[in-house]
Amino acid sequence: MKNNNLLIKLNKHLLMLTLALFSTLYTFAQDAPKTVDVNINAGGAAEWYGQPWVWAIGVAIFILVLVIVTRSNKSSEA
Repeated sequence: MKNNNLLIKLNKHLLMLTLALFSTLYTFAQDAPKTVDVNINAGGAAEWYGQPWVWAIGVAIFILVLVIVTRSNKSSEA
């Protein structure tokens, strides 16, 4: 009797595992393949922040402001 109950529980677990596996496979089979088409060369002019000279000028201004702020801080302490 005890072996019979164990066999029934084992069959139930095996059936549930099989159903879960097949339902997962079925849902994945429904998905269409995902295709991504990105055109980075749209033919338009590049934005201003995409130009290297803009970045060079921005970095130069940032360094200049940083130097001015640090020097003015040292002169006020003396």
